[in-house]
Amino acid sequence: MSVSRRRSERIAAIQQEFEIVKAQKAETPASKVTKPKKSRTKTQTIATKVTKPKKSTRETENLKQGSPTVKVDLPKTTKSRSAKKEDAIELGDDYELNVGDEIPSDLEIKLQNGEEQNLLEFSKKAGVLVIFSYPKASTPGCTRQAKGFRDHYKELNEKYGASVLGLSADNAKTQTNFKVKQELQYDLICDTKKELIALLGCKKFPSGIIRSHFIFVDGVLRFKNVKVSPEESFTNALKQVKELSKSK
Repeated sequence: MSVSRRRSERIAAIQQEFEIVKAQKAETPASKVTKPKKSRTKTQTIATKVTKPKKSTRETENLKQGSPTVKVDLPKTTKSRSAKKEDAIELGDDYELNVGDEIPSDLEIKLQNGEEQNLLEFSKKAGVLVIFSYPKASTPGCTRQAKGFRDHYKELNEKYGASVLGLSADNAKTQTNFKVKQELQYDLICDTKKELIALLGCKKFPSGIIRSHFIFVDGVLRFKNVKVSPEESFTNALKQVKELSKSK
């Protein structure tokens, strides 16, 4: 066999083999391998607004229903003015003596010399007691008032048997200087806490003292003159003491 013939047969065999392979590929197509997609599950977050329930008050319910809100105040327990006289000081600044009331039995006063006295006992011993109040020692108006009682003291004391006491919130030293300088025959009360001043009703708010005078007979308030001038204080006090002497 010649070389050319063998070459031709070999080429033909290769072509035939190629056709067989080609035919096989046509019968079984290559399947496409698809990579599975990653399943991405999107997590959805739902924002939930949590609203706390409002406290249902009685006022709110009343407003929704159209009903008015009624505020109920419990009555305060107050002490009657007819309480025992011994308790008068404990009633506070809003309580004051009126005509016909007796001085509380536990009320103590302090004089300019440091001496302490029970005012009820002092008043009963005196019989007739005049107490005049003044805002401030050694001031012009208060000096005129004090000198007026000084000048009428002999008539008040010797003729009508009345005792006199001055009253202010000044301390003992100030009251002593006032008494000595003005040559006052009577003593002065140092009511630095304004207890007696408040009880008599001559305390000025928020601070201060109202010029006044008061007359007691055997511990009972008979005359009460609040807010007077210096001259009215001693002249009216003298007239009222005279009236009391006539009624005996």
